[in-house]
Order: sequence, then structure tokens, then C-alpha cells
Amino acid sequence: MKTVPRSLLLLGVLTALTLFVFTYLSKKADHLQPQGSSKENISSGTNDRLTKMTNKTNHVLSAAMRISEGGQKALLVTLVNDAFLPFAFSWLCNTQGMGIHNQVLFITGDKESAKKINEKWPSVTAVQLDGVHSGNQEYSHVGYVEMMVRRSEVLLEILEQNIPIFLFEVDCLWIKNPLENLRSYSDVDIVVNAVSERSKIIAGGFLYMHPNEASKQMWRALTEQLTDLGEKIKNSPDTQLISESDNDQVYLSQLLFSKYGGLKYKILSTQDYADGKWYKLSKEKREQLKPYLINNNWVIGNAAKIMRAKEWGHWFLKNSGECDQERVQKVVRQGLL
Repeated sequence: MKTVPRSLLLLGVLTALTLFVFTYLSKKADHLQPQGSSKENISSGTNDRLTKMTNKTNHVLSAAMRISEGGQKALLVTLVNDAFLPFAFSWLCNTQGMGIHNQVLFITGDKESAKKINEKWPSVTAVQLDGVHSGNQEYSHVGYVEMMVRRSEVLLEILEQNIPIFLFEVDCLWIKNPLENLRSYSDVDIVVNAVSERSKIIAGGFLYMHPNEASKQMWRALTEQLTDLGEKIKNSPDTQLISESDNDQVYLSQLLFSKYGGLKYKILSTQDYADGKWYKLSKEKREQLKPYLINNNWVIGNAAKIMRAKEWGHWFLKNSGECDQERVQKVVRQGLL
């Protein structure tokens, strides 16, 4: 019988020992790996995107911290693009006497829009953010949905800084300042607005969030869903229609009504916070209501919204670009709608 050379025997032993050590260390590494950090984790792509985004939103976060005094005051925040500038200026005229402009942060899609707001209304703050589409963007179309994705992402960044957020939209008539009323619901995590004729849907563009863990968990989940949706539609034209089952309002409503992460919420009545259906009510019914504000929705297109606002005397911007003080006096001071 042939004898195995000692050199080959030693090589075999070393190979076996090496494989044993490699296998042991691999299993040990798997055991020590933080939970949820595997490649299969569905949040990894979203987290990577948000991490990259933070580097581009530092100026937004700095402005939010300054305006809110480090989270001591609520931040009134809205996202606008160039097509929405007339609404922004009309709203600023509408609310100029309500004492809230120094708490307002406009996030714009272009530097020129931010410059115009800051020059005309120095008491508010406007900052530009990349990734916001310009021009008219219709509800439930790709361009609009991508703007909502961007809005959700930046709001999450602000919320993570422990800043109370009052999200609003400028295509809205403010009859009286709602801030104190919204803040009074201190026993809930989020205050939201009902939508007429849709019991399982809440408004996506009007809410007040306390920066606690429940609201953060919910908004992280919303942002993840929207980011995933954004990835699916990123190569589609802005004008392509998206199913109404896929948008920020639907996702937010589902998370809210499921009480995601133990979320506690308050739903505001459309009697106090009216939407576009107010314009269809009878005169008698309208006179019975004394809402804080009226959202100019349930109509499609910026031109149609402006036309309706002007017809009802709810537009406060003159053709000259100056505020229509007479209308402000009538609606805000006298409550004549």
C-alpha cells in the first residue's frame, strides 16, 4: 500500500481547518447581523433614497429649525411650484393679518419662485427643493403623484427633527386662523380633515402632526409606500393617469384607519373645515356654517379653481399683483362669504 506524502496530508488538514473556520465565522456574522438589515428588507431601497436626499435637504431642515425655534413652535409648511404661485400670493394676502406668516415655510420647485415669495413677503420663508415638477400638474397623474412623493419625503425629514408640522395647501380660503384649534387636540398624534361623501378617505393636504413616535412610524410607512410608487412610475410621462387607488391620500387614509403603530387621530368635520362641496350647498345651509376655512377642491385644474374663487369673492390678488384689501376686510374681518 502506498504511503500518502506528509506534505499532502498536512495540506489536507490545513484546507479542512480553513473551511471550518470560514463556516463558523459566516454563521457568527449572520447571527450578529442587525435585524432588518438583510438585502430582502423592503425598506432598504427607501432608506438609501432618504439618506441621499438628506444631503440635498439640509437647507430646508435648517430653515425649518429656525422658523420653528428648534421645534418649540409649529411649522406651517406647503409645497408649491411655479404654476401655483398665484394661489400662494392670494393666500398670503388672505392671511396677512392672522399673525402666522413668520411660521410659514414655502418649499418651491425652482429658485425663481422662492425668490419672488421672499422678496414680496419677507416675513415668510421660501426655499427651493430639487425634484419638484413645474407647470400645471393634475391630480392623480404622474407629475402630481411624484410631487406628493417628494413632499412626503421632505416632511419626514422635518418630522424626524421633532418639529410639529401643520401641512396646508394654498388653494384654500382662510376665514379665521385655525392654528390654536388644531393645537388644542393635544391628546392625539395627528389631526386630519374629513372629505365630503367619502367616509374612508381623509384629506392628504391638510393635517397637523405632533412629532412623536407614533406619527413618525406612520409617516415613515407612508413615505416608503410613496417612494415605491415613485420608482414604479419614474419613467412614465407626467401626464399619464395613475389609478386613484395609488396616491398619498389613499395610503395615508389606510394607515390612519388601521391605527398604524398605535396611532391616535382626530378627524375634523367638514362643517368646521369645509371642502369644495361647500360651494354646492344651499344658501341657507352655508349661512348656518361658520367654518375656519374652505378648501378649493372638488374641481379640476388651476384655471377652474381661480375662476371659482373669483366668482365667490374668495380671490385676494389683484391683476396688479397687489392685495385686494377690500375683499380681505369683507371675508376675514366681517366673515361675509
